[in-house]
Amino acid sequence: MSTCQHRKRTKSFRVEDPNLLGRFELLCKTFHLKEHEAFDAMLRKWIKENEETLRLDNFLKNGATINIIQPQQVNIAVKAELTYVKLELSRVLDGLETGDEEYRNKCLRDLTRIILKASRIEGATQDQELGELLAKAECHLK
Repeated sequence: MSTCQHRKRTKSFRVEDPNLLGRFELLCKTFHLKEHEAFDAMLRKWIKENEETLRLDNFLKNGATINIIQPQQVNIAVKAELTYVKLELSRVLDGLETGDEEYRNKCLRDLTRIILKASRIEGATQDQELGELLAKAECHLK
């Protein structure tokens, strides 16, 4: 039967941001925690999250560099929504210009529904074609 005893060690750290240290001390006092207990918990969490991480530079020869090229992320859902909104807005605008009075009234109701979604998507994508369609749609709302 063996027992393992850990002796307590002391280590000093410099905290670069005095505001951060003050907030930490205040929170510990507010929650009635000893600072070393809160620090131990943070240290355990950090070790758990990072101990399995490998450094890529450990696999390189001296002086070698790592270049990471990240492709631009494209959100397919936004692209699909953009395409749908442009088609729907084009259909409604065409109906407002060429349809009979009853159909124009239906298109006007559709326009008020679709213009909110189109404005949101145009703001997110800065799509020039959608911007032009929205400008045409504004003319029909006046």
